[in-house]
Amino acid sequence: MARLNFTDIFNPANLSSFGSPLTVGDIIMVLLASFLTGLFIYYIYKKTFSGILYSKNFNVSLIMTTMITSIIMMAIGGNLALSLGMVGALSIVRFRTPIKDSKDLTFLFWSITAGIVNGVQFYELTLISSLVLGAVLYILTKKITLSKPYVSILKYSNASPDKVDSVLRKHCSRFEVRNTALDDSGTTEKTIELKVKEKDIEKLLHDLKSIKGVKKVMIFSHTGELSE
Repeated sequence: MARLNFTDIFNPANLSSFGSPLTVGDIIMVLLASFLTGLFIYYIYKKTFSGILYSKNFNVSLIMTTMITSIIMMAIGGNLALSLGMVGALSIVRFRTPIKDSKDLTFLFWSITAGIVNGVQFYELTLISSLVLGAVLYILTKKITLSKPYVSILKYSNASPDKVDSVLRKHCSRFEVRNTALDDSGTTEKTIELKVKEKDIEKLLHDLKSIKGVKKVMIFSHTGELSE
């Protein structure tokens, strides 16, 4: 196939269509590939989610985004005039839903990219890249992180700070007191940022609670989960 240069692209005779028309089989194949790719993105998002509240609606929208983007790509095809008009039309669209986690934006961009690639029928590229991206996301999210950041709220009165520090050093790879408050009843409340392995949380809670004078211990993970 001959390459088109800049002059050929903007030749009025070539503005109608550069690509061959799609058959019903092509359309079904593109939509099926986009649906399966979207399902894979759905699965990876659910397995690697680490936010506060999981949104199934957002995850379902990833599937729909993949399919809708592929439909747009099929509609544009090789038609330069239509593609320029589509860019102008889509430029007025604004995504107003706030993205709470930057990783959600990554998945949204992944869905759009997969829809584009499927829309031009590069199925092998979609398959290989999706498998690689899914594996990388899963490994980075689930396998590499050995300890997670947590915040502990410790309430005590007449307890030895040295004993508290000793327990924290025993179970935590790192900890730092972020805030200390004292109320009228003489109860001290400390907010401590710490890093601890998930399997050691129960032991940490038990050892802190067993210190004489400790009234309450709470540990919050960065996902908003509470362990007490």
